Amino acid sequence: MTTPTHLPEDTFKHFAAWLAALFLVVLGAKLWVVQLYGSPLPLWDQWYEADNFFRPWVEGQLTWRDFFAPHNEHRIFFTRLLDLGLIRLNGRWEPLLQMTVNAFIYAIFACGVAWVLWRFWERKNGGFICFLLAPFFALPYAAENTIWAINSQTYFLNVFSLATLIGLGFGRPGGRGWWFGLAAGILGLFSAAAGLLAAVATGGLIVLRAIKSRRMDRGALITLGLCLAITGLGAALSVKVEADQPLQAHTLAEFASALFHNLAWPFFDVPEMMILIFAPLVLLLALYFRPGFQSSQAAELLLGLGLWSGLQSAALAYGRANYGDGIPASRYMDELTFLVIASLFAAVLLVQSWSRGRFPEGIALLMSLAFAAVLFSGLCRISQIVVDNLLAPTRMTTLVAEERTEAFLATGDPRELLERPTVRPDPQLTLRLLRNARLQTILPVECLPAAMPRVTGRLAAVSQALLRHAMTVLFCGLIWFTGLYGYGLVRATLGLARENPAGIAVLLTCLVTCLVAFGFFWSKRSVSRESVEYQMHRDLAAYFKSSNNLKRAAIHEHKADELGKSGNLSHAAQ
Repeated sequence: MTTPTHLPEDTFKHFAAWLAALFLVVLGAKLWVVQLYGSPLPLWDQWYEADNFFRPWVEGQLTWRDFFAPHNEHRIFFTRLLDLGLIRLNGRWEPLLQMTVNAFIYAIFACGVAWVLWRFWERKNGGFICFLLAPFFALPYAAENTIWAINSQTYFLNVFSLATLIGLGFGRPGGRGWWFGLAAGILGLFSAAAGLLAAVATGGLIVLRAIKSRRMDRGALITLGLCLAITGLGAALSVKVEADQPLQAHTLAEFASALFHNLAWPFFDVPEMMILIFAPLVLLLALYFRPGFQSSQAAELLLGLGLWSGLQSAALAYGRANYGDGIPASRYMDELTFLVIASLFAAVLLVQSWSRGRFPEGIALLMSLAFAAVLFSGLCRISQIVVDNLLAPTRMTTLVAEERTEAFLATGDPRELLERPTVRPDPQLTLRLLRNARLQTILPVECLPAAMPRVTGRLAAVSQALLRHAMTVLFCGLIWFTGLYGYGLVRATLGLARENPAGIAVLLTCLVTCLVAFGFFWSKRSVSRESVEYQMHRDLAAYFKSSNNLKRAAIHEHKADELGKSGNLSHAAQ
């Protein structure tokens, strides 16, 4: 948990080894979720994407305006560009391929966050940074973004927001990084509606810096003005959706309740935990304003990230106060987590400052370890809730949708598709799309009539191979992490010598804590797609029997038997 006080500067080559371990862990974890719970059929909003975007494209009616047209409350230009590009490269629309590509984007973004923290930590402590970040990016609490192929919009939002904060917030006005941040701030408006909040957070960072220095120079004023302009442009591009009005906060009490739950994430059901999460950031803010503080840039980065995530929490509290059962939707958790990340690294920065003599080092280490353990336990708990209450039920509904689609395509009888439960959200829309002859040229093979050839896309084999070996990728990342730490201890490249037993103890405790967090993955009873689907088909057969629908019960019993004969089931599933 702690970081050595006198660790020499890392070389990028050395740090790249840690980035590789982080990349493998995050990629393997995401691919494993896709392998277990992803569906080859379009899921929910993807049917609307097919109707509003892919259909005009294959019919020769797509215009540049369609790339910027609203999708619910968002303008998802980059998601549309990515999805269309994948179809052109692959030759066919395949949601599992989209999910695989999204996993790569997310893993690269995780490495980008690690690189930013490393740079702001004066190119030190790269291994600690990567290892502490791994649970935040690998655990499946934001699984909706993993199995909803269209949700690359969230990843683009995070990429552009981080680039805006770093470029505009820390770049020299007029310099290359500053222009890059300005471009990212504008482009982020076309990733998701919340893209404007990065400019708001950057403006807040500039004001914070001005308060500390008691002055604001011309460059800061220009940057602040541009942040306000980006915010105004984002507001002008915003879209109101009447159907979403009931989901919004209608009273101050509703907004406050939702906000407190969001700020307490991952302890969403204990709003008082918000105090614990905010404590390191508040202490860091107080330390930041003290004369002679030596880590101003690192503190500004963490405070800026915390502000951005807090603004996301507030926007979510207003727009989705009445959505769900008191728990934030999984797809929003990729933004909520940055407040917790900022808080954890604020605790690291505080320990570094206190260990210089202002506070007993042993007590500081103990406090930071306890804080990290509490956060990681919360991440594991929220991940378990998401798996049980989102991933498993969603896969069960997609199995039903796959069975209904298969029955319709085999018989041509629309009653097979329209018999509920069936494809969500609108089986009539799905029926119309499945019958569209032009769209059939790009639809997934699972959506094609039985008489048409079952030809997958050019990249399908690569995607399927990666998904089959997802666990291998994850384990390689974990082994790589362990090997790097072992090598670092033996060669003393971690800055932890025998005469520093407290540091070694902290390192080992951190290692065990993180491995326990990752243990969530292999603690599940079923670790293969076949065993997950086998159990779900059995549950669906029981459900249809209880509903006196013996025909559909027999279908799912047959599918379970076929999976049982495949020999790929785990012992627990059998």
